[in-house]
Amino acid sequence: MSQQQHLQTPISPFRSLQSNPKFTINFTSNINFSSPNCLKPRWASSISQIQPPKISAPNNSVWRRATSSGAKNHRNLPSSHEIDVGFLETKIHRYCKAGQTKEAARALQILEKSGCVPNVKTYTVLIRSYCNDQDVDKALQLFYGMKVAPNVVTYNTLLKGLCVSRKLDTALEVFNRMKVAPDVVTYSTLLKGLCVSRKLDTALEVFNRMKVAPDVVTYSTLLKGLCVSRKLDTALEVFNRMKVAPDVVTYSTLLKGLCDSRKLDTALEVFNRMKVAPEVVTYSTLLKGLCDSGKLDKALDVFNGMKVAPNEVTYNTLLKGLCDSGKLDKALEVFDRMKVAPDVVNYSTLLKGLCDSGRMDKALEVFDGMKVAPNEVTYSTVIDGLSKVGKTRQGSQTRHCDLHFTCYRACERGKSR
Repeated sequence: MSQQQHLQTPISPFRSLQSNPKFTINFTSNINFSSPNCLKPRWASSISQIQPPKISAPNNSVWRRATSSGAKNHRNLPSSHEIDVGFLETKIHRYCKAGQTKEAARALQILEKSGCVPNVKTYTVLIRSYCNDQDVDKALQLFYGMKVAPNVVTYNTLLKGLCVSRKLDTALEVFNRMKVAPDVVTYSTLLKGLCVSRKLDTALEVFNRMKVAPDVVTYSTLLKGLCVSRKLDTALEVFNRMKVAPDVVTYSTLLKGLCDSRKLDTALEVFNRMKVAPEVVTYSTLLKGLCDSGKLDKALDVFNGMKVAPNEVTYNTLLKGLCDSGKLDKALEVFDRMKVAPDVVNYSTLLKGLCDSGRMDKALEVFDGMKVAPNEVTYSTVIDGLSKVGKTRQGSQTRHCDLHFTCYRACERGKSR
């Protein structure tokens, strides 16, 4: 038989590939169905009824029978030897990637009711899709109905969905009944869920019973939970007993907890003993703690000793601390020497400090020299400052700012329409 006669013979993707798998693979990969000169089989003119975007599939008699109303009632389903398992599993994966969980579940049902057994990866992908849809009840139902043994990735996927949905009791139950050894991702996932839900005692119990070595992510996760719950002594104990080198995230997490709890001496000690280069977030965190505690001189020392370029957040943190402490001249000096373009928040912070201290001449000078568009906070700050200063010569300036503010509000309403 010639190759042209072969091409004219309708070939179903659901047909068993045992007869001539090599020919079928070559056929599907070498023929360009978009070409007008291509010889197309009869079934290639249509596509599957439940096709996600950019997924083409032939619509032969087996697929039509599988997606018919009779198939929904489990009648007239194709037999397992007629189903191309690999094709349907690929289809399920693509449905899930496209966010079409219902269609993926329907394709899985066709596989199972036809006597085929999907692989564990297919089950895991669909469980993840249910979790992404925040439908953990269906994820659990599918998990317990699996026809193959779940692997550690399946457990991790389900545990993450349960933790995100704050179903910690169910997550612990699944964890305690695991039939495979949990890995470090399993523990980190569960610890994050427990810490976010403020179940620190249970988190510490799980951590102390770990059967694998925790990694830096595990430690950082637990430290963040302890710091947020103000358990700083326990956090320091865990930090000092770390069996892996802390990274910059670990240090920044601990520093934030110490600064929020006003343990500035300990924070500075940890900062000075860092074995990794601090990032701009690390500096900004420490500066905020020092400024909030009124340690402006130390904050300036840290700022001047930065080994990375400060960003707008770093500058704003220092500007706010200086303005709140009444150090307006120093704030103006820092502002004028900024190495990045100030944003509207930087301007508003400085203007508030000047207005609160009654330095309206300087405030108006800064306001008039703004290189970014003022926002509502900026206008309100200047208007309030001018209103508090009862000088006749500034009454016109107040009306001038009121007019600008009215125009700003009108523009913003126009943008929202």
